[in-house]
Amino acid sequence: MSCLWALSFSQEEDKVPFMLSGIWENYSRYVVFDTESEENAPDIVLRIYYQWYNDRAAEDSSLSEENPRNVNNATPRSKAQSLKIRYIPLTDELYPQGYEKNVVQEDGDVLFSENVPSGAWDMQVTFPSVKEVYHIPIAVIGDELYLNFAIKKEDSDAVPSTGMLEGITVQSGNLMAGFWQDYSLGEGILISPRKEKTELLSYYVTDSAFYSIRYWKTDMKYLEGVNAVFTDEDALYEVPKHVIVAGETFTCVNGRSTRIRNIEKSFSLSKEYVLNSILVQKRSEEDNINYTVRTSTICALGKPYLKKTDGSKDLKTIVEEQNQKKKPLPPSPFPVTGGILDFDWSIVADPPESYDRRVLDLGK
Repeated sequence: MSCLWALSFSQEEDKVPFMLSGIWENYSRYVVFDTESEENAPDIVLRIYYQWYNDRAAEDSSLSEENPRNVNNATPRSKAQSLKIRYIPLTDELYPQGYEKNVVQEDGDVLFSENVPSGAWDMQVTFPSVKEVYHIPIAVIGDELYLNFAIKKEDSDAVPSTGMLEGITVQSGNLMAGFWQDYSLGEGILISPRKEKTELLSYYVTDSAFYSIRYWKTDMKYLEGVNAVFTDEDALYEVPKHVIVAGETFTCVNGRSTRIRNIEKSFSLSKEYVLNSILVQKRSEEDNINYTVRTSTICALGKPYLKKTDGSKDLKTIVEEQNQKKKPLPPSPFPVTGGILDFDWSIVADPPESYDRRVLDLGK
């Protein structure tokens, strides 16, 4: 009998989510999330000088005390950056059934991931000596972390309950269909603040088309439950007029208008994407049946920002091994023939009588 989390999104916001635990990397940095650390911020190591040197740019203060950082031209500061982060859930943190971390919604539905864990958070970051809080929304599907992603509400209720569903798993139609709210605000998990984006590109997807909907930051009051509309031939579609991302209100129409104009229609996304796959166990008291619905709530766009390492080495070992490597000397700029420098020393021993010749002509 698997244990059940009491409610969706039940998580200590000042604690590192279990799903993030580990060492993540890309070409330019390592990012380490430690669920056992008293400080909730990740350690960040910058892979500078074309990955020839690892700079411990941000880390737990206790780590700096136990293992002092090298001070050199690459790491001029004696102390690493110390960040403060809160992890605000954007979706349920879901795991396969074997993890025994299923999620129970208020209506009694039980959620878990089908194959690999998935979840999304708004990382609220406070940098040293900076009053503003910066937002870095992130999504995880398996061992890949994304900055560009969109979220759709769980739609298992769209499957009509009938006695024929008893004990089976059914898919909620086209997994891409529906409204996908964009959360692609962050440029990276960085050690210094960056200007946040003021525009988002959400999508409304049908079985035959993809509609791109531009949202922009606004000072208008957020209106919950108010929709904007657009048409395509005889079809009428509705999407939220306002959305809230990173605590800011974004709108897809001006003023009091509810008509969306300049909708871009296509028959596929212009970039590659990956969907998470979640299973919703449902119970129909009316039909006295139990059944499962497969659906998706996260659409990750493009390449992942970070990938989780295999965990065979800790960060200290990774940094020390890399920093001990020496870059090989560049090849000689002089032409070499048969392993002997092609140079006639007689030019030096017996220089030409006329020095008004060009230096490049010497020896010719």
